[in-house]
Amino acid sequence: MNRRRLYDLGLTESQEARAAKLHRDCIVFDMLSQQAGGNIFSDYPEELLADFRTRTAAAAGDKDTLWAETIYWPFEMSMQGKSDLLRDWFQEGGLTCGTFSDIRVHDGCNPAVLDWEARVLRYAELPWLRLITTAEEIRQAKRDGTIALYANCQASIPAPRDLKAFDLAYAKGLRSFMLTYNRMDHIGVGCTERVDAGLSMFGVDVVRHCNDIGMIVDVSHCGHLTTVDACRHSKEPVTANHTAARSVHRHSRGKSNEELRAIAGTGGVIGILALPAFLTDAATPSIEHMLDHIDYVADLVGWEHVAIGTDWPMQAPDDILLVTLGAELNMLGYSAKHRLNITQRLNGYDDCRDLPNITRGLVKRGYSDEQIRGILGENALRVFEAVCG
Repeated sequence: MNRRRLYDLGLTESQEARAAKLHRDCIVFDMLSQQAGGNIFSDYPEELLADFRTRTAAAAGDKDTLWAETIYWPFEMSMQGKSDLLRDWFQEGGLTCGTFSDIRVHDGCNPAVLDWEARVLRYAELPWLRLITTAEEIRQAKRDGTIALYANCQASIPAPRDLKAFDLAYAKGLRSFMLTYNRMDHIGVGCTERVDAGLSMFGVDVVRHCNDIGMIVDVSHCGHLTTVDACRHSKEPVTANHTAARSVHRHSRGKSNEELRAIAGTGGVIGILALPAFLTDAATPSIEHMLDHIDYVADLVGWEHVAIGTDWPMQAPDDILLVTLGAELNMLGYSAKHRLNITQRLNGYDDCRDLPNITRGLVKRGYSDEQIRGILGENALRVFEAVCG
């Protein structure tokens, strides 16, 4: 790793060597990655950035199109053979498996959703990338030095009341479905909603159907009762693939001790994220705050149930992030009380190239090699294999 990117964690020379070897050898499974992060756009040559500005200027009047053009432009440059910078950044960070988030459970009527889905399936054909559906494919990607991405759905657009839609998404590669996104829908109640009523009857059917077809049930943005309900009704491990511990930092997006214990009780895992507002109110948030949440969850339910799900930063420049995601925060269920600064990042986790800093932090905090291998990837891989094969 480029030493200028090493956040000062106070490691000794021998600890640095141990961390570097562990990170190099481990499966690094980011259960909710948002690709490389917005910094990547500043590293493309000017002649390619001119293409980016042309594309985004043409899409400026349509937030959905602007979002898609931005998020997938680095993939497009690779598809056109113009730059594999995205691959290089993934590899510099040591990523084994991340996520595609735009294969959705939908009714086929939303043009934006159809466009996002088509892009995912097209870019999955890149020679250095694999859209995977099994744990063994993740292990093979590690052996081959390629990047694995699995399809994860956050239901910011609620799924239709039709279980066949889940089958169609599964056939396209979807392997993890988050039941609700902050607000209430006909499956259940999200974590920022005014009230909490748990899963609906249809929501229980969704959990059981996901179990039957081999799709992970995720509760990251679910309300307290919805989370506990999902764990009660699922016969397979449940995940919260990008969350935090509410006892460390009181925020709607964090999980209570009861929820954390319920998820672990299914055999599931809790992915700790890197979004500052959900981790701390500190004026200068750092990777140490992310590590604090890892420590807490490991102490509470065992390191075997801890994973990584960074969720941040997004692969978009700040100005585009503000006019796309920033304009949708209220619709997504966020308000001023959630203190969500979408251009803020953790010191020590500025983009995907900083993944080794997580490993270094775990070494500094005294985790064993086995525990680090588990938290970086093996715990998530175990759940993925148990549910998806």
